[in-house]
Amino acid sequence: MRPFERGTMQKRRLAFGAMVAVGALGFSACGQDDGTSADEGTTTIVWNMWSGDAESEQKLRDQMAVAQGLVGNDITIELQTAPWADFFTKLNANMASGKVACVTAMNGQRLTGYTEAFLPLGEEELETAGISRDDYNPGALSVMEHDSTLYGLPYDTATMFLFYNADLFEQAGVALPTNDWTIDEFEQAARQITANTGVKGFAVSIDEFQWLSLPMAKSGLQPVNDDGELALTDPAFVEAATWYGDLVTEAGVSAAPPSAAETAWDPTQFENGQAAMIIDGTWNATRYTDEGLPFTGGAVRLPAGDAGAFGVALGSGYGVAANCEEKEAALEVLGALTGPEVQQVIAEQGGYPAQLGSQPLYFEALPASSRDVLTAAFTAGFDGSTAQRVNDQWTQVATAMPNELVSVYAGQSSMADALESLQSRFAR
Repeated sequence: MRPFERGTMQKRRLAFGAMVAVGALGFSACGQDDGTSADEGTTTIVWNMWSGDAESEQKLRDQMAVAQGLVGNDITIELQTAPWADFFTKLNANMASGKVACVTAMNGQRLTGYTEAFLPLGEEELETAGISRDDYNPGALSVMEHDSTLYGLPYDTATMFLFYNADLFEQAGVALPTNDWTIDEFEQAARQITANTGVKGFAVSIDEFQWLSLPMAKSGLQPVNDDGELALTDPAFVEAATWYGDLVTEAGVSAAPPSAAETAWDPTQFENGQAAMIIDGTWNATRYTDEGLPFTGGAVRLPAGDAGAFGVALGSGYGVAANCEEKEAALEVLGALTGPEVQQVIAEQGGYPAQLGSQPLYFEALPASSRDVLTAAFTAGFDGSTAQRVNDQWTQVATAMPNELVSVYAGQSSMADALESLQSRFAR
């Protein structure tokens, strides 16, 4: 692969700046098996990403319009999406057949199981993309690294928050959460709201980050230990996870998700006013504090356990497929999708950009009504956060979790048995 001269992407960004201002462009092209095609000198690069609804799809298309202007007329970007629940199943099939799209999204917490699908990114590849490591803090890049090798570039960085319905707190006569809240204060508030309003104080989850956050915060432990080994049966973690399940079966402060297929159950409970609190990612911070909601929403960092404040750094990004025949063009697209112009769009859409220079744009774009609350939550939430540890078995564990959790919430099995089942099936 021949790298472009240094600054190629920056020059193109200037040359096509006027095109970006015009708005969304129309694209139609058919990619070959490796996510490329060539027609009359134009190369099509397929960009494969997850998307759950029309709104998120439009956000991606708005990002693509800017990226398209940056790479110019010699390259056409074609967006292909799948729901999060199906994305990795389809990616596994594409890997087996050698048909991974040239630019493919990857969640940092699942990267370990997919490194063979991606081109390692050294200085030569980064130069072609027009991206520097200095554009990021080390923690942001680490989510796309495995064994000290960089396999992709992050487009966002995230952690987990506790979101709350301020109206229900006021109705119950309970003080609002703070960034100094403890697990005990969280549980007490959930019980009081449930008792005083008839509305559940919390909504548990079956999604991995959403449900794991409170047990991790309570125990101060991650389900993968410092040695990279699965540690779901660590007694302290089991105790904390059991407490979480008991929020449904014993405390009664949460209803139970009806099935493992209901991955959006907890956000729906919260947005419909049927639960006063949920745990979700910073990527939804503007959604849950939007002025259009029928209540006033707020956010704080995760409540602290006995070991003190706890947080994990999360993130997702894009990589270039190892099987891509047009790697140079794909690297240009990668650079455009993760560069400062698209980072600005992500910030304006409510995402927290990965690049340091773009992060202030997120807070500038916030409505005045939520700016102070979210700025305080982000400052507290990222303070001292560490990367969530995963290993080669983690994707399988995360895929199997929902069915186990539904049984626990229904009172059909214990949390200890569910964690033992996962540990025995997937530990190496």
